[in-house]
Amino acid sequence: MNPLYLKCFAFIFIGLILTQCGEKKSAQYYVQEGIDYSNAGQYDKAGESFLKAVEEDPKNIEGHYGLGGIYNLEKKYDDAEKAFKSAIQIDPTHYNAWYSLGYTYELMGKKEDAEKSYEKYRRLKGKMGSIMSKEKP
Repeated sequence: MNPLYLKCFAFIFIGLILTQCGEKKSAQYYVQEGIDYSNAGQYDKAGESFLKAVEEDPKNIEGHYGLGGIYNLEKKYDDAEKAFKSAIQIDPTHYNAWYSLGYTYELMGKKEDAEKSYEKYRRLKGKMGSIMSKEKP
């Protein structure tokens, strides 16, 4: 075999390995990492992971939702409100985001806003439950 051919092959092979090592992680990877950190009680790291998920994909609902939860734990209620609203803007039927927004409003002392969010949560959850029960054989 030609030594030049072997050198070229080795160069290409090493290049492929290096590009795989530097490959960006997906938003979904960061969401799962954030969930894992949350489950382990490592909320600072969880927040960083959820933030990376949103930076990687600004339309990642679960990244916004997880970030909102972390902000509530940190008592950053304005940031939590924005995060939950971002999740709702992306998917207005995300009933857990509506519930969490209501909870955030409750923590902020905004009782009327909290009740409106809880009502939206109850309506959406009821609709989803109805749809799910119709789909069962």
